[in-house]
Amino acid sequence: MSSPTVTLDHLIQTRLAEIAEDAWRDHRIMPVRDSDGRVLQLGTAAVRERWTCMADHGYGLCNEPLLTHQQASTLMGMFNDDEPIPNPLIPPVEVGLLDPGVGGFLPDSLYHFSDVVAEYRKAQG
Repeated sequence: MSSPTVTLDHLIQTRLAEIAEDAWRDHRIMPVRDSDGRVLQLGTAAVRERWTCMADHGYGLCNEPLLTHQQASTLMGMFNDDEPIPNPLIPPVEVGLLDPGVGGFLPDSLYHFSDVVAEYRKAQG
């Protein structure tokens, strides 16, 4: 009798689906498919939207893009491991994301785009 074969791609896809389900259930955050995502730009830097907040923070449906630590750092022009948004207005959401640099899933933070823009403006003076 042969046992079913599980590929690494299948395991990764399964884990990504689990993370997306958890993010939706716990935080009302949904992943954005590549073709539907916006390009988010600040100054001369730009990143693709990957997550959107569908929660109500007290003012109705949020619908803001959410940025990973790396994306926020890129838009802020920071190329180190410092926290890009030290005091966000809306608390960041902790999720597990696939990190190609280590070939596995690591904890990461998702920041609301409005917090990144506010921090950018503060840094610009």
